[in-house]
Amino acid sequence: MEYVFLSKAQLSYEADVIVVGGGLAGCGAALASARNGAKTLLIERDGMLGGLATLGHVSPLDATTKRTGESFGGIVEEIVEDTRSTCKEYGGEGYFLLKVAPEILRLVLLDKMIKAGVEILFHASLIGAERDGRNISHIYLATKSGIEVAKAKKYIDTTGDADLVNFVGEEFVKGSEEGVYDELYSGDLDKIHFEKGKTESYGGYKSDGLMQPVSVMFTMGNVDCEVAGQYINKTLTYADIGTTKEEVMKLPYFGKVGFEDNGEYLPLPQGRVLFVKHGVGGKSALINMSRVIGVDGTDAKELSRAEKEAQMQILYLCDFLKRYIPGFENSYLQASSHTLGVRETRRLVGKYVLKGSQAILCEKFPDTVAGGSYIIDIHDPQGKKKAVGGALKGDYYDIPYRCLLPKNTDNLLVAGRCISVDHVAHSSTRIQGTCVLTGQAAGTAAAISVKENKPCCDIDVSILQKQLRDDGVKI
Repeated sequence: MEYVFLSKAQLSYEADVIVVGGGLAGCGAALASARNGAKTLLIERDGMLGGLATLGHVSPLDATTKRTGESFGGIVEEIVEDTRSTCKEYGGEGYFLLKVAPEILRLVLLDKMIKAGVEILFHASLIGAERDGRNISHIYLATKSGIEVAKAKKYIDTTGDADLVNFVGEEFVKGSEEGVYDELYSGDLDKIHFEKGKTESYGGYKSDGLMQPVSVMFTMGNVDCEVAGQYINKTLTYADIGTTKEEVMKLPYFGKVGFEDNGEYLPLPQGRVLFVKHGVGGKSALINMSRVIGVDGTDAKELSRAEKEAQMQILYLCDFLKRYIPGFENSYLQASSHTLGVRETRRLVGKYVLKGSQAILCEKFPDTVAGGSYIIDIHDPQGKKKAVGGALKGDYYDIPYRCLLPKNTDNLLVAGRCISVDHVAHSSTRIQGTCVLTGQAAGTAAAISVKENKPCCDIDVSILQKQLRDDGVKI
């Protein structure tokens, strides 16, 4: 049976530019838009800025520099340096270490928004949009005040899941495309990330439409990271940790999601121990070992199921680490993410789709507006193998402006992990530093588009590039 819900809605918010999604891409977009003269509204469904970097405790802020170490500049460099200085004052010695403190980052971002004059609407969820020809006329929000309408001249989708793209009927794709494995093969990166000296072919995808698994992050205190470090990123057998399969099978969580039988190897969600030093004195570890496969993060039921399963993995992993991994014997659970970490859902199919082979070979484009430098890093969509890919063949790749542009909507831009790239390229462009850079490009373009009263696709890219350079971006 179908139900029809009717509700009156008031026009409550108007701006030159509306940015939907307050993660790092949205923050980059909103700051750039406001600083370039546009009245800007940033809409965020939760109560803090930063997205997975804060709510999700995804603390490593990667891809802020080229592979040579030169900064990409712009807002991403500003966020790194301001968070570093704030950590020195309030986070304790050694707290930053390029592994951002979520509690501090959220406040650094908020302070920047206030100073730039960005209006922020927290606790507001996008639930719909209306078109007027080739333009979005307005969007619908669910807030504590009810159903409200917001209207702008230009819109930027930084939801991560391409929610606005979906609501306005623009083309998108989910997960792996037909033939995408060939992009890895052609770049000689159809390999599983292994410990040094080991290589293994992944073997290809069984089907199309596969999405990377979801995870949660957490930190443990009182860890001897030096002792435990010898086990990082290795595929461990039962013998490697001095136990037997029979003993591990007695654990109450053996066989549960993520802890299924893995042959001679430990039954861990990612098949490996993975953490980074995090916090004062090197005694805290940020754990990245959770994994739930086969989840569509745009499906409410699947998302809720995965949230429950991933959260329970936190306790199981804590127990496993304390029992079996030297250095964790006296550790304790310190903090954990407040939301599920979703790596991949919808991606725009825009005016141009950046291919994985182009990212791997570090291709350059005349309409570049951002750069990416992270490895190709596809967490195994099908099971416990670590991740597929490897290092780029050059310093960095260009991201063309066309990757931010939908085909049929003139006042919409896209930034962050849902830009127009294929499954392989996405495994690098989804990284947080790159998301800030595409956000800054989109926000700057939107402000120029408002100022010139032109469709986003019709602005002079050379003017956009000059403004980005003037604002410190190194493209």
